[in-house]
Amino acid sequence: MAAVIGSRPPLSQVASKIVLGGAAFSTQLHPDPESLPVRDIIQHALKLGFRTFDTSPYYGPSEWLLGDAFSHPDVTSKYDRSEIILMTKVGRIAALEFNYDPDWVRFSVNRSLERFRTSYLDVVFCHDVEYVTDEEAVVAVGVLYDFVRQGKINYVGVSGYCLDKLIRVSNLVRERYGRPLDAVQNWAQLTLQNTVLKTKGLALLQEAGVDCIFNSSPLCIGLLREGGVPVGSLGDFHPAPAGLRKAAADASQWLKSRDENFASLALRYAIAEHIGVEKRPSGACTIFGGGSIWEIDQNIAAVEQILETGDDSGDAKKHKDLRDLQVVKEDKKISDQELVLGVRKIFGEWLDYGFTSPDAGWDINTKSMSSTKI
Repeated sequence: MAAVIGSRPPLSQVASKIVLGGAAFSTQLHPDPESLPVRDIIQHALKLGFRTFDTSPYYGPSEWLLGDAFSHPDVTSKYDRSEIILMTKVGRIAALEFNYDPDWVRFSVNRSLERFRTSYLDVVFCHDVEYVTDEEAVVAVGVLYDFVRQGKINYVGVSGYCLDKLIRVSNLVRERYGRPLDAVQNWAQLTLQNTVLKTKGLALLQEAGVDCIFNSSPLCIGLLREGGVPVGSLGDFHPAPAGLRKAAADASQWLKSRDENFASLALRYAIAEHIGVEKRPSGACTIFGGGSIWEIDQNIAAVEQILETGDDSGDAKKHKDLRDLQVVKEDKKISDQELVLGVRKIFGEWLDYGFTSPDAGWDINTKSMSSTKI
């Protein structure tokens, strides 16, 4: 049942700590996402205990592929809609196309409702707010709050890469509407290579009243894994420069020589640093993708290595699946330290290197690249 303002619990009480991202079903990361067995993947994820799922209209067919999977009788006969947290976004249309106009935001939300075949969405983020003005982002949040009052959205957030922008918009939203954002989603800045979300962002977002902070892309869009960055039908769009890519490849080989999987270590580290951080946000969630059952199983194996119930009581193990894993295994975190330090030494000058977002020359007022040559 859709929640009403004032009656719903905080998002941190209902969102899973581990979230499955829908970018794996996009043209950015796969040459033909419609060929993927998304129904089987989602049913497998649900059996493992995934209950929170994140996507965006920007991810090509991801929304309607997920909508098809969640509306299939094999899912609806076993899981009530209220058990599942569906998160999507508004505002970003294509690589260099954004529309934060209130009419478009309303259209986008209604389209997502149709694609998911649902009467409400659990969380809607304004997607990549650094590409638009502060005012446009704040106004778009207001439109989403209108949907909350209508019972069509339960929680509202903003997403993006630029932490300064996310923090500023979070404060402006609270000033304008007298209520803080429910969620902020930041990508690739709490990883083995970049920990700026932890060292800078978490405290300031909490000061802005944000309840749930999602760390997405803990593998930095596939950079922190063996084999290099993924290439979909759009080609190699990854923002990492050659030097950073080489450092990642060197780290991968170093770990391989020690019988350690790069992606597994990177995921364990990101989860431990987010969930285990002192004075962590009440809602500290990690989003990762999985374009196949095998990939999801590999990721869950890493999760199980670093998280435990932390309690022997029956309540702590009531689900007997992924949802019971809430506490960082300190012994595993400690045993990972030598590998973590080794990888970070290899990154060297690339530690905490941040991408430029948006790219130089982007005009947030016209939402286009400047034609001026520098």
